[in-house]
Amino acid sequence: MFLPSNRRVDQQQLSLEGVRVLVVEDTWHVAKALKAALEQVGMDVSGPAATTVEARRLIAEHMPRVAVVDVNLKHEMASGLIEELHDQGVCVVVVSGYALPPISTDKFAVLLQKPFSGSELLSALRRVVAQAPIH
Repeated sequence: MFLPSNRRVDQQQLSLEGVRVLVVEDTWHVAKALKAALEQVGMDVSGPAATTVEARRLIAEHMPRVAVVDVNLKHEMASGLIEELHDQGVCVVVVSGYALPPISTDKFAVLLQKPFSGSELLSALRRVVAQAPIH
């Protein structure tokens, strides 16, 4: 693969390039930051979705390989959505303010407790993508 010599490429970054990820987060500034961070490493971002209805619409349009889902949305819990994603073979990274979110631990791949850093998120996604089936 040809890469311009003036561009430093992180090999770990390449592992996320082109991977479709669904972002479900209802806090606008957090959602915007998540989307920007994921796009910066070359991920194909669906969303962000602020509700489970919006997330399901995005899933129907483009099935993600992985999803980053806040379990506690403003007016609903995303537990059912997380279970559906898991059952469809999508690896889910749950982000939550809860130490133990109200969902079975076998339904998600990783739990990131808020607040978390961008490097923690990207590290978790790299681990999940390495194990996730390709759709």
